[in-house]
Amino acid sequence: MLNVKKSSISLKFMNTEEILSLPFLDRLKYVKSLNDTFGFLKKLKSEKSELPSELESLLKRLEKLNVFNEFKQIWCRKYPNFAEISRIMELYLTSEVLIEFREKSLPESFLSRALEVFKKTISFKTSSTDKKLTNGLTNSRYRYYKYCITKEIAISFQDEFLDWGIEISNLWQEVYYSKEDFFNNTGYDRTSWETYIKYPSMLEQKKDELKKQLEKAFALMASGIELIENQDIIITQEYKNNGVEMSLYERELEISLMVELENENDEQYCYVYTLECELVLFYVGIASNPKERFEQHIRGAFSNESHLFKSKFIQKYHNQIKQNIVYEGIRRDCKIFEKEYIAEHNPLGNMTKGGEG
Repeated sequence: MLNVKKSSISLKFMNTEEILSLPFLDRLKYVKSLNDTFGFLKKLKSEKSELPSELESLLKRLEKLNVFNEFKQIWCRKYPNFAEISRIMELYLTSEVLIEFREKSLPESFLSRALEVFKKTISFKTSSTDKKLTNGLTNSRYRYYKYCITKEIAISFQDEFLDWGIEISNLWQEVYYSKEDFFNNTGYDRTSWETYIKYPSMLEQKKDELKKQLEKAFALMASGIELIENQDIIITQEYKNNGVEMSLYERELEISLMVELENENDEQYCYVYTLECELVLFYVGIASNPKERFEQHIRGAFSNESHLFKSKFIQKYHNQIKQNIVYEGIRRDCKIFEKEYIAEHNPLGNMTKGGEG
């Protein structure tokens, strides 16, 4: 049955009367959602001598497009240059490299990878969202971040990625118009396809133009990957050597590791470790990767966990602190051992009785 609410429509099959009773926008949405819109409208036309004006207009446009597609098949057989144009345009629908570019002017995977690199330049103290970070990468007006590395290096990446983004977005618009002309005969190009067919030299020029457009698309996709990878190397090295505090990237990674550790299976092989110096044993914990967890403790003591008692101890004695492995086994057994070990030694840095894992 028909289900209309706030201009939303059910995609269940509707009969003619139901379709014609829909509001204007819903009627168009429903018709365009059909796989064979042209065939459906022809059937509708045969049932009703007159269609609403918007559907009549859509039917006429599809009739022209149907004729155009038939001409394209003939032109492909008769004119090698048009056949080459057809091959070029089909690549935008079939090439793995270009499919994502076809969908969005700034390919999603490129933006996602660039954001991960960009987060390495931003202090974890910066309150930000992916939307704000995206603005920082794609608009020079949004440069309000607190950086954890050399500001010049961070801004250099922003500028390079912005330049690349502008270039690929401009190309995307060109390709969009070319695709619409070839697949839908929309007429963005003032010269009609019939004219190109009539004058072979113009058809060859059009082929060369579209070929250059395609080559540029491939080149820009490749250069985007290279830009992100090169900047990742530079920024990662700068962060390791001169980072003044934890980056947003490192903090997100640390949180994900902590969540992962909390959710690990009890059968996972783990280690019970202590943090201690010559003065005292002050903390007991469990980790599947003790070295990585030790580094997290040190970093956290000077950043997001600085308020904790164990962090105060690390801040004061961090050059003397050692990590010792006191037990190893599956996580379930480590939890039991940790709880017993804390009860026996009463380390001041543990806030619970242990055994949480």
